[in-house]
Amino acid sequence: MTMKILMLSGDFVEDYELYAPLKALEMLDIDVHVVCPDKKAGDTVQTAVHVMDGSLQTYSERLGHPFELTHTFANINLADYAGLVIPGGRFPEYQRYNERVLNIVKHFFARNLPVAAICHGVQILAAAGVLKDRTCSGLHLCKIDVEAGGATFVEYDPESKNVHVEANLVTAPAYPAIGVWMREFIKLLGVKVQM
Repeated sequence: MTMKILMLSGDFVEDYELYAPLKALEMLDIDVHVVCPDKKAGDTVQTAVHVMDGSLQTYSERLGHPFELTHTFANINLADYAGLVIPGGRFPEYQRYNERVLNIVKHFFARNLPVAAICHGVQILAAAGVLKDRTCSGLHLCKIDVEAGGATFVEYDPESKNVHVEANLVTAPAYPAIGVWMREFIKLLGVKVQM
C-alpha cells in the first residue's frame, strides 16, 4: 500500500517549497495530496517565488507557477495520512486563522506523526498551539511567531542550513534547506532509500 502524505497550500505558497518536496516525495513513490481550504481537486493556487538577494531589508516576491490541486480539502480523511508538509510563502499568514487547518495540524501532533514545516509554515504551527516547550527553525521573520507560540527559535546556521529535528517535527528556514529538510522528514517517515 502506497504511503500518503498531506500537503497544505494556498495562494502565494512559495513555489520551490511546494514543488521540490512534492517531487522528492513522488520520486520515492509516496502519494502526496496537495489541498487548499475552499478549493477542490483541479482548482489552482498561484505560487510565488521569494528572492533573498541580501540587498533588500526583506525578500522580494515574483509570480511563480500556477499549481493544480490534487485533492479536495473538504473531502480529506486525516486517518489516510502518514505525515504532513507545510510549505512557506504567504499562505500560512492567512490560513493560520482557518480552524480546520489548525485542527489538521493538531491531529498530526496528537498522534506523533511526522510533520515538516519550512519558512513561514511555522506560523500555522504557532497558531495551532503545538510549539509550546519545543525548539524549531523557520524564516528569521517568523521568530516572534515561534516565541509567542511558546517555542525556542533556532537561529540560522549556514553549516546545517538550519534543518532542525525534534521528535516528530522537522523545520527549516527557507528553500535553500529543502534538500536537508526533506532528507530528515523522509527519515521520520521510516522510508529507506536504496543506493
